[in-house]
Amino acid sequence: MFIIFMLISPVLTKGQGIRTKKEVEAAEIKLRRLGQTESKVDLWIDLGSYYLNLQGELKADLARAMQLREQAFALASKIEYPKGIARSMVLKGNIIRESGDKEAGTKIFEQAIACASKFNLKEQLAEAYSAMGNLFGNEGAELDKKIAYNEKSLVFYRQAGNKIEEANSLKNLGDYYNIKGQPAYAIKLMDTSLAVYRSIGFKELQGVYNNMCITKISLGNFSEALKYGLLAEKTADQLADTSLQRSSINNHLGLTYYYLRNDQKALDYWLRAKNIAERYKDAGYMQTIIANVATIYVRMKKFEEGIAELKELIKKYPPTDTQMKLRIPYILFNTYYDIQQYGKAEPYFKTLIKFHHDLPKDDPNQIYLYRSIIRKLIHDKQFVAADGYLKEHEKQSLQQKNLLALSQLHRLWFDVDSALNKPWSAVAHYKTYKRLTDSIWNNDKNKQISGLEIEFQTEKKDKDIALLSQKNQLQKVTIENEGRLRYIFIGGLFIALMFVGLIYNRYRIKRRSNLVLEQKQNEINAQNELLRKILNEKEWLLREIHHRVKNNLQIVISLLNTQSAYLDNEDALVAIRNSQNRMHAMSLIHQKLYQSDNLAEIDMKWYIKELVDYMIECFDTDKKIHFTLETEVIKLDVAQAVPLGLILNEAISNVIKYAFPIDKIDKKGKVHISFLFIGEEVCELKIADTGIGLPEGFVPENTESLGMSLMTGLTEQLNGEIKMWNDDGLVLDVIFKRHNELITENSELLINKN
Repeated sequence: MFIIFMLISPVLTKGQGIRTKKEVEAAEIKLRRLGQTESKVDLWIDLGSYYLNLQGELKADLARAMQLREQAFALASKIEYPKGIARSMVLKGNIIRESGDKEAGTKIFEQAIACASKFNLKEQLAEAYSAMGNLFGNEGAELDKKIAYNEKSLVFYRQAGNKIEEANSLKNLGDYYNIKGQPAYAIKLMDTSLAVYRSIGFKELQGVYNNMCITKISLGNFSEALKYGLLAEKTADQLADTSLQRSSINNHLGLTYYYLRNDQKALDYWLRAKNIAERYKDAGYMQTIIANVATIYVRMKKFEEGIAELKELIKKYPPTDTQMKLRIPYILFNTYYDIQQYGKAEPYFKTLIKFHHDLPKDDPNQIYLYRSIIRKLIHDKQFVAADGYLKEHEKQSLQQKNLLALSQLHRLWFDVDSALNKPWSAVAHYKTYKRLTDSIWNNDKNKQISGLEIEFQTEKKDKDIALLSQKNQLQKVTIENEGRLRYIFIGGLFIALMFVGLIYNRYRIKRRSNLVLEQKQNEINAQNELLRKILNEKEWLLREIHHRVKNNLQIVISLLNTQSAYLDNEDALVAIRNSQNRMHAMSLIHQKLYQSDNLAEIDMKWYIKELVDYMIECFDTDKKIHFTLETEVIKLDVAQAVPLGLILNEAISNVIKYAFPIDKIDKKGKVHISFLFIGEEVCELKIADTGIGLPEGFVPENTESLGMSLMTGLTEQLNGEIKMWNDDGLVLDVIFKRHNELITENSELLINKN
């Protein structure tokens, strides 16, 4: 019967690859610490590959993978990192291929190959060729292209010295050549792959063993197939492998037992494989395994169950590839012939004939089509026609070195020659049939197979015995612990009774004490309530004082404004305006205090912005001078906020009045004001303009300017230091330390809140 193998997905074995959620979390933490480096590019690409390879091919995963790829490509281009550029191109091509756009994927891979070739990046060139190969299917000309690209990839991995990827490429090529119908060459590639894996101490060999099991089945060497199948199962058990690969391992062990005529074991392994494939919701695996289960049911004479399995396959998992489309009519044709329902077999035979004509003569599937056609011709007594197909069948079986197919072929040939009255030829074919059958099923191989099974079963039993011993030891410890716990419980119960009596006594004493404490607490609460009312009244009074101070300052500003209307002296008007600005600077502080819940602190970020906006509006400088602010949230008490506000007022007034004379500067001026922490509780107010700066020989201490004197005196009041110098304009710098009383008070408040 026609049994299908599973193509194993390439093993994920890159050393730097990310394969678990825990590794993803660690990578994301590391990304936040990395700067604009090559390591960050590589980590982004590895994360993108993780999301690309997640089970299910969800759009969200592909979108996340593409986002990470774009970040990697942008940074690699910025820092001129060719390896990162090439890797990100390959990742993009893989994402596009996964989305189903083969043409766009091809263009991206061609760009990646060109980039890697330009910079002589052997490993990335190999990766790009391998990815290009994955664009093609596993049949006909597409399989040939896939093999060609993977052979190029192998050459460059060897040149790069990447042993693990060299082994992966050899393993995958072995798989492809086996599908192509060249199992002898495939096994050579897999032997080399296994040797390379072992040379680097690689442990996850279950995939290689699994592929070698398939190939040995193709060669008809079932003892070796069983050996590698059991090795794959053992390795997967040791590594606690619960991936989809376990389904493939079980499937191929089922195939091995199928050919060894151990139908029950074959069915058991296939049902296990089916359960795993169902859990992963993999349609391709389900198609293969259900068809295999149907085949074994037919051989076990459970024809109805076999046909039911095939109907489930057609309904739930409609076939998409040629091999599976061919296999279903193949099984149904042979099943109906087995139960002698030839009429029902006829439409399936017609389908097989169409496949026979449509497929190339060297297609590996032709070997199964020949057998069905020969069976039909023998049944219809068309022995001459059957003889021609037998010759074609023999030719292909010899090319594939398929001993099992050859032995079954010569058995059919014996029947044909007997019917054609060719006794000597019939005897020769029968002898060949017996010789080939004996070579497959000789006693030494049977002993070897039995030995392998016994060895594997013994090892499993030893593990089971060790596990039972551990359980027995654990049970003894549990019983001992339960005995100790019983005595401890009795002792604890006695002590608990004593404590209950003691606690009851203490409860009565405590109850009396609580009554006394409750009375005292009520008195304290009454006192606290009184203090709270007094505090609220004081806060209200303080807020009212700030409000009235602000109003009084506004009244004075208004009076000065009224007075200025009756003055013609420009100096007097300027003095009044300066006084108004100073009063407004102080007024803003009192306004902020009575409007906020915090009566002790001023938010200087808010204050500076409000004051600057007022000065701009007052002097109408918006078109002439551009102000920029850089401030932190720093809170000062009134004692520091007022002098600092007056300093800022004087500095801005001087800038507006003197920094940008029309006759000397014809472009728009710029003023940058910053108020920041520069140390532990050390504040810096800096006003820098792009004006004409200080005149040569200017000494602030010798000036008679009221504004300069005010700034100097107010800085001393802050216990600070004032500096000014020319730097493409004037820079005024005031540095002082925030009051310790405020810091201490804030710390105490935080402690009390906590």
